[in-house]
Amino acid sequence: MGTISANKLGGLALMIAPVVTLILYFLQPGGAFVDAADPADGTATIAAMLANAGLGKVVSVLIPLGLIVFLYGVFVLQENIRSNGNGDALSRLGVLMILIGVVGWTIGSGVSLAITGSDLPLAQAVPVYGSLYSASVGIGTIAGIIWATGTLLVALAVSTRDDANKIFALIAAVAGAVAVALTIIGAVDSAQMELMGQITGIVYLVHMAWFFVLGLNMVKE
Repeated sequence: MGTISANKLGGLALMIAPVVTLILYFLQPGGAFVDAADPADGTATIAAMLANAGLGKVVSVLIPLGLIVFLYGVFVLQENIRSNGNGDALSRLGVLMILIGVVGWTIGSGVSLAITGSDLPLAQAVPVYGSLYSASVGIGTIAGIIWATGTLLVALAVSTRDDANKIFALIAAVAGAVAVALTIIGAVDSAQMELMGQITGIVYLVHMAWFFVLGLNMVKE
């Protein structure tokens, strides 16, 4: 492993980390699969988190690790763009936004860990952690908007290059724009937050597939 190239390690990061992280995202208590709850309903979500505290703790720790590994792959991708061909300026701004998005989601995972690590009964946990949970939703929403915008910019940068699959890059850019729009709708109208979050999770599957292809190409270089 000590002799592995940056391209190969970065490519593996882009191939594996988004898949693992998205699975963990879906497994979050109160999320899509485990005691699903409306994210706008703090009481229901906190109840789901406390009822599945063990899983919540594991997921809260692993999601930031997956995001950081993914971020390494994005950094290597940007270095390749910068050293050869078009797209440098857009990709730099895009990577910065992806970084900020990852930081925001990492903070959100820390809040989730604090809640799931509580030994308070539900009746006491809701008033204690309700405001903290609401803040984490706001942070996560802004992080999602910034991350999706960053991915949009990186995809547009890649689409200008002759050594890339331009059609797939443009599809990823459209997916980024859709994710931004959906997240904003969920932020403005809390009644739509759950539905918009579910659709956004599906949209991220497009990004996951695109990053996998980018990573595979980097591994082959």
